[in-house]
Amino acid sequence: MQLRSVILILIHCGFCLSAVGCAKQTVEYRSRPAWGMTLTGNLPAEQVRKDGTIMKFSSGDTKCTALQEYLATIELEETDELTGNKTLRSVFPEHVLTHTLTCLRDRTWDLLFEQIVSTKMQQFYNQKENGREEFNDFFITNRREIAKTLQRILGGSGFGDVVITDNNYEIVHSLSQKVSRDYTFKTVSFVHEGQFLRLHSIR
Repeated sequence: MQLRSVILILIHCGFCLSAVGCAKQTVEYRSRPAWGMTLTGNLPAEQVRKDGTIMKFSSGDTKCTALQEYLATIELEETDELTGNKTLRSVFPEHVLTHTLTCLRDRTWDLLFEQIVSTKMQQFYNQKENGREEFNDFFITNRREIAKTLQRILGGSGFGDVVITDNNYEIVHSLSQKVSRDYTFKTVSFVHEGQFLRLHSIR
């Protein structure tokens, strides 16, 4: 006679461990926000990680028509047909991260400074004698390590690798302790400027 036992342990973060007989299988249940679905399109409802963990996603809000309509009115990247100048806009941290990664890839430091970083960061560098050179040098010197951190934050928020805090003015995304030791930069912060977000710091 074959015996079968099933154990379910529920933790506050939506983690579930089930064991069938002697074989154990880890399943994590996570809520994927509606705005995330809007930005990224149709994502799979279930994914399997390299360690065998099954990730099951559900949307906490299936009705996001208002948000979709709002985003449809905003050009996240706009190029002037006459001058070729670009205007970058960010509503969510994901937009800021994506724009910054593009600037790192293309080495467009002026665009990064003028269109992405916060006004306070601009003022900080502008008041220094060689501020713009220092700004460029920071991103040139640390280009690969910064990109590595931004990519992990961009892709790891749904897997518990990113800790997010929001005090209504500043939004901080920090790599969790379990992954941060592999990264030179561990925290990225964003600030609200009007209806948009700007990059405020990389630490």
